This record gives sequence, structure tokens and C-alpha cells, in this order.
Amino acid sequence: MAKDRSGYVFQDKAGAWYARTTITDATGKRRNIKRRAKSKREAKEVLRAILSSLETEGSDAIAISRRTFNELADFYAVHYCKAAEYLDGKKIAGLRDVDRSKSCIVRFRAFFGQRRLRDITYRDLRSYYSSRLKDQTHYKRPPTIATMNRELGILRRIFNVALREGWITKSPFNAGESLISPASERRRERILTLDEERRLLSACAASSLKQLHSLVVCLLDTGARLSEILKHLRWNSVSFESRTITLEAMTTKTLRERQVVMTARLFQELQTMWNASVKIKEERIFQASTRQARFALAAACQVANVEYGSPFGITFHSLRHTAATRLVKGQMPLQMVGRILGHSQPQTTYRYLSADMETAAQAAAIFDALRVSHDASLVANELVN
Repeated sequence: MAKDRSGYVFQDKAGAWYARTTITDATGKRRNIKRRAKSKREAKEVLRAILSSLETEGSDAIAISRRTFNELADFYAVHYCKAAEYLDGKKIAGLRDVDRSKSCIVRFRAFFGQRRLRDITYRDLRSYYSSRLKDQTHYKRPPTIATMNRELGILRRIFNVALREGWITKSPFNAGESLISPASERRRERILTLDEERRLLSACAASSLKQLHSLVVCLLDTGARLSEILKHLRWNSVSFESRTITLEAMTTKTLRERQVVMTARLFQELQTMWNASVKIKEERIFQASTRQARFALAAACQVANVEYGSPFGITFHSLRHTAATRLVKGQMPLQMVGRILGHSQPQTTYRYLSADMETAAQAAAIFDALRVSHDASLVANELVN
């Protein structure tokens, strides 16, 4: 075997450099390992890497080195890309947003497909990023930076699985500057004014989706995420006696349970819905799908003459931003607002706060008042002198 592990570098007739060695696999067959390089020096480095890999991985190195992205995607789909499993309110396996991961894997396969894992470089990741920015989403525009951050986060996790399994020696994500940049995401500044809220709720009341009005009120008056309310909120989480709503840990993004107190109008909305329901505690309160709710909100915004859609219009998530901004304007400490919203980090809460025109006008008034006070002081000093 010592002879098999020596290897050599050579240059072919076309001038290309290669590193090559020969091994005997577990079945007794002799196999060649050959890798192309840009120069003689690089070929020697590649040869050293091959020999080092053979020392640590043995003859399995051939099979491992030939594994493709599709094989990794298959492995990830079987062992990781499945619905979340919970135990005592804690996620122990699977993914919460498994549908997003499945759709991303389809795109990853289309781009990387039969490429060998160990041949995929940081440059390939950048090429994927560039090509994705030329695609069109269902909104008929390129994906946002936030979308790409989430997508690359999934791809990075897949490569980390390959790293843990020993299929690659280094993740291509670690070979250059970070491609995932939350700081570059466009902040969603849009919040509802009270007048827009009045018009929107009026339009929601006339919507074909009967529960839209109650859903919008619930989101505005709790600051909860859409998924926490629309997908997961059930009647057994609502206490009319204490006027509280409990958002269970396994339904929240941070996997932490929290309680919110119902406002007077939210209490009235939910009580009316409960009286009209079949009164099954385990039933979901809101029966519409996310897609149905978004279409209904878009239609209501059009009737109310309120711009709809990210990044400059109103979305369901804008209602959460609106709630956060109103709580801070009501003098609630930032850390307490974070607890209400279910944030684990104060800086996350800060990103949710938006300065509407009323706040901007208030700031201008404060500046004017300071200048008037300063000028009055100067005049008083001159009179004294």
C-alpha cells in the first residue's frame, strides 16, 4: 500500500497539470484518483491533500470524493427535511418550515445537481446567488435580500450536514466573506395610521372572508405573528375569565410560551366568534389558509385605499410592526415590548419600531421648541445687558 500512496504530478500534452495516485479498494481492485490543477505547485498541494485524505479515510475516500450534491440532497431529505417533532413543548427533530426547505432543495438540485460535493467552491455559491437574483418570484419581481438570506441559510445547513458526515473537509461557505447579510435586508418601515386602520377594518368587515376583520384586530391588538394566530391559535388557548390568550411554546418562533391580555375590542370579537362556533375547544379559531388570508387582505386594502404589499405597503407583518410602535409610543419600555412580541433579543424589537408621520412631526415640533427657547434666552440676556 505504501507504493499506492506515493502518487505523482504530471503535465499532459495540452499543458494541464494533474495530481494522481493509485489505491487498492476493499474489493481488491486498483483504482486511480486524478485531480486537475492550475499549476505544478497547485498540483503538488492537491496531491498532498489526496494522500492526507486517504490516510484518514482509507479506500472509502474514493466513494466519498465522488458523492454529488444530489446524493447529499437525498440524505438531507430523509434525515432532516421532515416535519418538526416535539416533546414536552420542545422541538427535538425536523423543521418547522419544512415546505420552504423542500422548495429550496428543488432549486439547489437544479443548479448543483450532479456536481461533486468536493468540487463545489465559494465561487459556485456566488454564481448561484447571482443567478437567483435574475429569477422572478410570484410577485413578478426578483427575490429580496431577506429571501436570499433565508435560502442561503438552508443551503449552508445542508453543507454543514455534509461536513459532519465527513463527505467534505471544508464548507464552501467558509472560504470567503459571508453571503448571508441580515444587515443588508430592507427594513419594513410601513405601519398603519389610525385613520388607515379605521378604513381597513371597515373594508375587512365587508370582505368575503368572514373572519378577516377579527384576524386583523387580533394581530393589531396582540402584536403576534400571523402564523401564531392563523395557523395555531385554538379555543383552548383563550381564557375569557382572565381575558388572556396563551401562545404555546411549540407554536412560537422562539419556542417560548407567552401570554397576552385581550383588549376590550378583541375580547368582544373573540366572544362573538365563540358564541357562533360549534364550541369545540381543540378547534382552530381561524379556519382560513395563509394564502386565502393574504388575498383577502390585499382586496380589503384596495377597497380602503391603503397600499398593499412588501416592501412599501401593508402586509400582515406590518400589523406586528404597528403594534410594536404603538406600545413604545405609549411609554412601554422597550424590553417589555420585546416580551409582548416574543423577542429573545432587544435589538430585534428595535428593528420593529417605525417612525410614522405623526412621530416625525412630533420630532420637528421638539426641535422647533428648543430653538424658540434658545432664541428667547438670547433676547433676555441682551435686554439685561
